[in-house]
Amino acid sequence: MRLGKLAFISSSLLITLSTSIPTVAQAAQNTPTPGAPPASASIDVPDTQVQTLHVTSREVIVDVMVTGKDGQPVYGLQQSDFSIEENGHHQAIRSFREYTASTPIDEPTPPKLPLGVYTNSQATPASGPVNVILLDALHSGAMTMIRSLNSVSAYFSTMPQGTRVAIFWLSESGLRMMQGFTSDRETLKRALHSTTIEVGSNQEHHTTDWYTIDALNQLVAYVAGIKGRKNLLWVVPGMPVDLMRDGGYGWPHGNDPPDMGMVHRLMDIYERCTVEQIAVSPIDPRGVVGLGRAQLKVEAVAEQTGGEAFYNNNDLRSLIAKAVDDQSHFYTLSYIPPGKDDSRYHHIKVQTDQPGVTLVYREGYNAERVPTADAPAPGPALLKASMAGNTPARTQLLFEVGVWPTPPPAVQTEPTSATAQKAPKIKPNTPVSYEVHYGFPASEIAFLDDPDGHLHGSLQFDIAAYDIDRKLVAHLSQTVDLPLAPDQFDQFETQPYRLNQHINLPPGPISLHVGILDSVSSKVGTLEIPVNVRENAR
Repeated sequence: MRLGKLAFISSSLLITLSTSIPTVAQAAQNTPTPGAPPASASIDVPDTQVQTLHVTSREVIVDVMVTGKDGQPVYGLQQSDFSIEENGHHQAIRSFREYTASTPIDEPTPPKLPLGVYTNSQATPASGPVNVILLDALHSGAMTMIRSLNSVSAYFSTMPQGTRVAIFWLSESGLRMMQGFTSDRETLKRALHSTTIEVGSNQEHHTTDWYTIDALNQLVAYVAGIKGRKNLLWVVPGMPVDLMRDGGYGWPHGNDPPDMGMVHRLMDIYERCTVEQIAVSPIDPRGVVGLGRAQLKVEAVAEQTGGEAFYNNNDLRSLIAKAVDDQSHFYTLSYIPPGKDDSRYHHIKVQTDQPGVTLVYREGYNAERVPTADAPAPGPALLKASMAGNTPARTQLLFEVGVWPTPPPAVQTEPTSATAQKAPKIKPNTPVSYEVHYGFPASEIAFLDDPDGHLHGSLQFDIAAYDIDRKLVAHLSQTVDLPLAPDQFDQFETQPYRLNQHINLPPGPISLHVGILDSVSSKVGTLEIPVNVRENAR
């Protein structure tokens, strides 16, 4: 597989380093239509020159939290203070870095875009660590959620400056983003009380489990474009699903056999958390409830994902503060494992020569295969989930998009005509034609090497339009195949890739979801754009 840029895949992440990707032959692109928006409003995608390597290897990235006997972080350790093993064999540390709450984070300046042009590049920060607070109302009662909201709001009042947080709400209607990433305390507090949201579920257990896994997949896709550690603080009573490396297969299921469809989905989401450096820290908002199987499962999920478990404490605000503070200081180590992808679980052991310290880290990963042309990753399903209503932007594939009403055709008049030609009348509620112009560096696209020596890429472009009641009112999907001869590749990657689509939208406020899937790498980029469709926009 060829990627146009270095792709560091975290925690058992596949790093595919290869040549970049150019735009296919002109036939693979749609040419701009006559009457397209003027040049001043066109999308300007900078050409990106990237040095590329022709190597494919896996880099395992491990985030390690180190605390002393007093429970406080241990600062200032060096690479020589650590050792790491995989399946009992010593591994050479390839890279090392210490992160603290005061570590400066370089974020790019938001681009200045022309009117009608949008980008998903600023939908999430460029790098971590970041914190996602998931308020789980699907598995909670009203009083529990009121307590959770008040405690989270109280934490925001004293939250350390520079802490970056996003808030999500999970209910029977699905996952809803209450607030994207921000460090502003007042913005976060306002988001918590901005709307009334449903609590609880009348669905049977199996259905709520599948809703939960869908939501976790959406969260993973949302933070996938962020490099580095992501802390998922899951405010939920107990642990509703077995988010573990074996999908909970090894846990007792009473007299019934485990649902293997559920097990496999949980294994997949566990691996995606591994790949994206997402540490899950469950926080039980119920206070003191004692110890039992539920608490053991909470501990197992936190341990296997590199997070911490918080429960049996009536001071919920303090639990949230500790969850954020504990994970604001950590060390990141990486190594190149000796084995190939064998789809088996690989154990990781990290040690330090410092006495009396405690290490918290992800203790292994599933060595999954690289997607191939014959057995690709399930990208279409990811794009479909990402295009649903109320879902956040995806940033694995960054792009810019322009949205404008299609200009009406020029009216031809006869010079000798004595009467003026009248414009045709438009019936009320007639759909309005809109143009959607995509643009992004061709180096974002991945290619597979075919047996005949040619390269093959494939992109899927989707548009979904929702009305004010969140009803789907228009949809468009287009797949573009990108076959390249070897001698076309270098020229292709030097130019931005562009594609235009047309879609008819009904008058009124429209939420326009646009998305791109790279079918080779399974990277997804999406963006939601508010459009006020007016009948006189033709």
